[in-house]
Amino acid sequence: MSLTYSIAIRTLGTAGEKFRQELQSITAQTVQPEKVVVYIAKGYPRPEFTVGREEYVWVVKGMHSQRVLRYDEITSDCILMLDDDVLLAPDSAEKMLKAVEAHDVDCLGADVFENHKMPLSAKLYAAAANLVFPHYSRKWAFKMHRNGSFSYNNHPVKSFYLSQTCGGPVMLWKKKTFLNMDMGDESWLDRLPFAYGDDTVESYKAYSRGARLGVLYDSGIVNLDAGTASSAYRRNPQRMYVRTKAQFLVWYRICYRTGKDTFGSRLLAGAAFALKSVWLIVPMSLAGRLGAYFRGMRDAFKTVRTVKLPPYVS
Repeated sequence: MSLTYSIAIRTLGTAGEKFRQELQSITAQTVQPEKVVVYIAKGYPRPEFTVGREEYVWVVKGMHSQRVLRYDEITSDCILMLDDDVLLAPDSAEKMLKAVEAHDVDCLGADVFENHKMPLSAKLYAAAANLVFPHYSRKWAFKMHRNGSFSYNNHPVKSFYLSQTCGGPVMLWKKKTFLNMDMGDESWLDRLPFAYGDDTVESYKAYSRGARLGVLYDSGIVNLDAGTASSAYRRNPQRMYVRTKAQFLVWYRICYRTGKDTFGSRLLAGAAFALKSVWLIVPMSLAGRLGAYFRGMRDAFKTVRTVKLPPYVS
């Protein structure tokens, strides 16, 4: 392999044993990274343990802010960006690097959520509550749709597929590509109580600008899901309001007002999102969250009328 890589981990330093397991799995990689840099939020202490040769850099807190950096500490060709709660198989990095070279992709994700393996009840719930459906494409792992929802490959038969989005816990980026994506323009995500959909905004931006994305289904990486960043969101009694507002803003940014939108594209995206919004009234009513749902939609609409951002697609 000709590509070099380093690892960048975003953390609050509170994932405990799961973070230790992750660092230990990094030391066991068949292809070792040039560096392991842990980007920890300012105000949080460094974990007491040291597993390998990891370096710590304190940065502004935020799921997006801790991912969208200049990475001046890293000079490798690629950066394996990780959350602090994933466990790598010994050959995970090697597999991902080989896939990047073999398929000439700019960003490679790992399928750690395994939507296609969900039980039927979970698939039905995802479809009813979020309009997230399976597809049977021979080309795509994940596809984004005009209404802001994604679909997933329900029967992957290959280890690698091209994709339009990648999940946030694991992303192997070519550094040059990442730095050319103007990801700092999406700092509005961290002004939300929780940066809901940050991985979608970041990865779909690359796809929309012509970069090649892919997903590896047999990376061997396991999501231990410490939930340190999202725990406050899950405890928040207003989480449905937060989610609704964030989903509207993400849709508006990536599907509606992209910078290369036209009257026709806005008309189609607006109609798709309107139908989705009407449909979601039913599950929100059943869940007793209709008030939060309408408040989230209202406040998101106010936000997009006042906040001006550079073009998403350029």
